[in-house]
Amino acid sequence: MARFIFLIREDLSKYPRPAEEIKAIVEAHEAWGRELSRRGIFIGGHGFSAEGRLIEMINGDMIVQPLRDVREGIGGYYIIEAQDLAAAVEIAKECPTYKEGDLVEVRPLGT
Repeated sequence: MARFIFLIREDLSKYPRPAEEIKAIVEAHEAWGRELSRRGIFIGGHGFSAEGRLIEMINGDMIVQPLRDVREGIGGYYIIEAQDLAAAVEIAKECPTYKEGDLVEVRPLGT
């Protein structure tokens, strides 16, 4: 079995959202995490806060700044085990928040 990361990409133009919508999204992801765990393929995962910093080097100087205002951001991740990339993609198709506009990036993790 190989390990894969699912990066949950959100449409940030939909934020801020009402608290009840956020609660429903979080609950959907928690339920999916429990289901993946029940199937024995869930390694870990977590949601991300919208707060963060971007660090880059510009002209030899380290610059620390707030995250850039972008249309799409990463809201969380899952790490799962699957036979191969095709199997991981099939699992990722189960993500409960596509209807909310989310995208899922599936990437193999290095060994």
